[in-house]
Amino acid sequence: MRRKRNYYSHSRYGKPRLNYGKVAAVVGGVLAVIALVLLLNLNRIKLTVKGYSFKETNTILKQGKSATKTILSQPKSDNILDWINTSKKYDFYDEYQKYYGYHPDDKIKVVVSNVDQIYEKYVEDLQANGYDDKELWQVLKCSDATQVKTLVNKGYSYAMIKDYLKVSGFNIDHFETYEEVYKEKESYTYAVLITEYPFIDSSNTTNKKYTITNPDNITVLVKKGFYLSSKYKPSDLVDLKSDEYDSIKVASDCDNAQVRKEAADALVEMFKAAKSEGYDLVVNSAYRSYKEQSKIYNQYFKIYDPVTAASLVAIPGASEHQTGLGVDLTCQAVLDDKKNGIENTRFSYKEDYQWCKENSYKYGYILRFEESNSSITGIANEPWHFRYVGKKVAKACYENNWTLEEYVLYTGNVPKLKES
Repeated sequence: MRRKRNYYSHSRYGKPRLNYGKVAAVVGGVLAVIALVLLLNLNRIKLTVKGYSFKETNTILKQGKSATKTILSQPKSDNILDWINTSKKYDFYDEYQKYYGYHPDDKIKVVVSNVDQIYEKYVEDLQANGYDDKELWQVLKCSDATQVKTLVNKGYSYAMIKDYLKVSGFNIDHFETYEEVYKEKESYTYAVLITEYPFIDSSNTTNKKYTITNPDNITVLVKKGFYLSSKYKPSDLVDLKSDEYDSIKVASDCDNAQVRKEAADALVEMFKAAKSEGYDLVVNSAYRSYKEQSKIYNQYFKIYDPVTAASLVAIPGASEHQTGLGVDLTCQAVLDDKKNGIENTRFSYKEDYQWCKENSYKYGYILRFEESNSSITGIANEPWHFRYVGKKVAKACYENNWTLEEYVLYTGNVPKLKES
């Protein structure tokens, strides 16, 4: 019978003593096996450490050693399975991921196609024209393969386009138009935005429609072309008829005395300041839902011809009242006149209006629709309509005599949009 291996020897007194030589041999063997296992699974371990899941790791390893090595040399890709399923150009996976980060609405196949064309056809020409990698990606943030082709064919240097590139909506195909507008306005921002969104100035017509995706922004521009969703309702509306806002006088027949919290707090400041100087302001109208605006819009079109109606009332979805930031003001003097049977009384005839016109910006409000700028706003004279935009923006509009449209055109504060 085979003798069992004995890891112990005996001392002269008969006590067992550990045989270090034999133990070392066993430990060495175990370590060798572990090392072999680690070596055989080194790429799997590296991929796991990099953050890839079990499924992703298995799929990567199936691509072969060369592909695995290439993928390991790149930053972790959140869409690695998409790239593997769509393209075997492993060297471009990092570029696919980066391009997709700038164009998240593009389909995967579109991303792959654009990157393949750009890197295989145009990058060398751009490099020859002086573009480095950082400048190239500034272009790719807002350009597809077709637009890069235009850039190459036209021979535009980075120095020529870099200031326009900073503006949201830049399109290389329109560069020459930007240059023409810049000669007149001396603003890169204005040149890009009025070209890409001409209807910001309502004297320009367009059939394009965009849905605003950041409607809660205090300075959001809402008008024909830039629409709020029919489902949008601000989540922070407060009631001006509540005890908390008892310093704000509301007309007795006003049934929509809600505004957003920030706008309401600013209105408190403005009403108190006006009161301290002897003026008595009153809120006549505030928040209106999309549905309520639709009713008013339809009523106007029954009364007036289409051109007149369009100039008097905003299209549903394009009304500032839906933002919860617009208020229609009047004053107690007007209400008293009406009560006493005085006809043709107007807020714009009162000193209270002049005070609002000169001071509302101090509290974050602007007079939104004046007769003198109706061509750009698209709305006829509304001396009662004031819009909260915050003190900084209101001050800029006041000091530069800008409409909100002009503020957007000169500063680039265009809403975040999704083409409808």
